[in-house]
Amino acid sequence: MTHEISLAGNFGEPRPNHFHGGLDLTTQREEGKGVRAIADGYVSRIIVSLTGCGNAIYITHTDGYTSAYFHLQRFTPRLERILKKYQYAHEQHEVDFRLPPSACPVAQGQLVAFSGNTGASYGPHLHLEMIDTHTGVMYDPMEWLGTYINDTVPPRVHGIMVYPQRGAGIFNGSQACQQVKGDSATAWGRIGFAMWADDYMQNASNHYGIRHTSLLVDGREVFNADVNGISPRQNRMVNVWGDYDYYYRKHDWYLKSFIEPGNRLSILHADENRGIVDINEERDYQFEYVLTDYFGNRTSYPFKVKGKRRTIPSVADSLTTTIRWNRTTMVSLPGMQLVVPRGNLGDDVKLLPQVTGKGMYSSAYRVCKSASCPLFCGGELSIRLTSPVDDPSKVYIVSRAGKSDKEGSSSEKGAIDDPDNKGSYVGGTFADGWVTARIRDIGGIYALAYDNEAPDVELVVDGIVLKANVKDKGCGVRSYKAYVDGQFVLFKRLPRSNQIVCRLTDTPLRRMGTSRQLKFTAVDQCGNERTTTTNFKY
Repeated sequence: MTHEISLAGNFGEPRPNHFHGGLDLTTQREEGKGVRAIADGYVSRIIVSLTGCGNAIYITHTDGYTSAYFHLQRFTPRLERILKKYQYAHEQHEVDFRLPPSACPVAQGQLVAFSGNTGASYGPHLHLEMIDTHTGVMYDPMEWLGTYINDTVPPRVHGIMVYPQRGAGIFNGSQACQQVKGDSATAWGRIGFAMWADDYMQNASNHYGIRHTSLLVDGREVFNADVNGISPRQNRMVNVWGDYDYYYRKHDWYLKSFIEPGNRLSILHADENRGIVDINEERDYQFEYVLTDYFGNRTSYPFKVKGKRRTIPSVADSLTTTIRWNRTTMVSLPGMQLVVPRGNLGDDVKLLPQVTGKGMYSSAYRVCKSASCPLFCGGELSIRLTSPVDDPSKVYIVSRAGKSDKEGSSSEKGAIDDPDNKGSYVGGTFADGWVTARIRDIGGIYALAYDNEAPDVELVVDGIVLKANVKDKGCGVRSYKAYVDGQFVLFKRLPRSNQIVCRLTDTPLRRMGTSRQLKFTAVDQCGNERTTTTNFKY
């Protein structure tokens, strides 16, 4: 590698439900640029997926790390042969499989693939990750590529948010979370702080996450974060380090400088008060955020808060249900039961379970005031089927986004009855009149849906290209397979499209100029199956 690297994204940027696990390297808005192994090793994993990482390879190295390369356009011919052999042996296009060390050794700098825009990618680039081979912990690739990147621009703070602790703190006369504006702020009691900031680089319009954050109060550090070494098991805890509800509404991340009791992120460190500041003297408290990027570019952001003695109102208990972060909680309504195991939340969450409407197959339920409230691991939701159906195994749970209370919605009636609002497929298993599924978000609206119709399949022969247009009006397509004269042929689904294609010259079929029969089968999430045939000459 002899040229300077520019970044579209850096390691550890907060995203909904996960940290950005690597560096996004720009490819000048082009696909097809050569991707080379970062060090000696062997290709240990190949993935082909329409979502997530797209086309990807993993290379395991002798130093205990594994590098991963995502959103690839294609692989080198050697890897393409290994991939196609596996796809045909398992009769599927989307695959995820591992290779032994002897299958494909590579040397540092060896060409292994070509950059692309596959999977959950919104523009051509290369996503690079560095992972501990034995633990799966993700590390900042800057430790390997920093010498190829030029950055002299310091981070920038955009805003400060405060979180008076429930029944224990007050800020500017209120117990509501709010932004710090100017130097006239007053507070009393226990207060948590959060910061919205971005890092920058010269000659780039992108903004990036912050590597090091430190909060000092009167010169003493009460909190620090070093975003490096993130366990995949802790990925969803980004939702409680950041103010997820604010992000969901405004799309800006305020990252808290205090650690909630259920937040186990190992990259966060705080004093004995978990970073919460106890303002208990009538004086000026001097605060300072210190932000530093990987290259040592530093920003200091001082502000002050005046301690002013105030009576802190007690918090009255309400009729809402509370999900405790440190114990298993069950929430029940007529025809609905939700079980959330302990350790799924950063702190207690207040709920107001309610039936929000009546659908064709069940009532609709909302348990959380927020439109989205993600869990770390997941809970178990059960909904009772209220209408008879021919085949209960084809009943499933759907989720629909509901407006947050902060957006002014007091009722969600109508959302479940809207025929154009089919919701997102969740799934589930039917037993004894109930459908049960695992959910990872307790926000929104949940109800039952039913799908006993097979997908629609239209076959088109265009010269040496076979095309299948597959659509499903209900739960969505789960899988498909195609055979020509009884022999499996590989079809590839085009990204962000309902079309699945096969170029005959890429298959094991030999051109014989005779009539052939194509048999294409599509199966949806509920197991409804459609087989369509057509004849062509090849």
